[in-house]
Amino acid sequence: MLDTLILPLYKNGLLSPEANFFFAVVLGFAFGFVLERTGFTRSQYIADTFYFKNIAVPKIMGVTIITTTTWFIFFAWMGWLDLDALFTPATYVWPYLVGGLLFGLGMVMAGYCPGTAVAGLGTGKSDALVFILGLFGGMFLYFVLYDAISGFASLGNLGVLKLHDLFGGNAYTSYILTVALEAGIIGFLVLLQKLTNKGEK
Repeated sequence: MLDTLILPLYKNGLLSPEANFFFAVVLGFAFGFVLERTGFTRSQYIADTFYFKNIAVPKIMGVTIITTTTWFIFFAWMGWLDLDALFTPATYVWPYLVGGLLFGLGMVMAGYCPGTAVAGLGTGKSDALVFILGLFGGMFLYFVLYDAISGFASLGNLGVLKLHDLFGGNAYTSYILTVALEAGIIGFLVLLQKLTNKGEK
């Protein structure tokens, strides 16, 4: 049976649009429930990350990335997942750098990312509502100004770029580099947290 169930199911025509939407909604609610139960819908949780007082958010994100990529590479090795069927966006160097800086600034100011804000709104948090209104306001502003900044929005287009394209090798190379990078980032943040907490004592 597994020989005929090649992931992703929807992309390979093994899952109807209706079923795909149903599972997306169910998983979305489950994700929001987990965010709320773990405290990730509190703005202070994310804000503390940028002061290296509480690095639970990047640690969990890093472990999640490592776990997910491990399952991906295992499923691909078993022939159950077509890695080429997974969507990979093009890399635009300068827009990504500027967008990342703006996104990070918004997160440190508000203490939310889009996902945690939506989950926070579901529990009645008014600051999450303000963040979401600002998010949609920014999206609308980008839409209005797109013609004026479209040239910048396409700068540094490297196309679909993966780690193993930079260093040679294959998907397994990307997996090893991803695990090493995430482990290094987590270790570095743990060190910064210890230094920060030590300085406050």
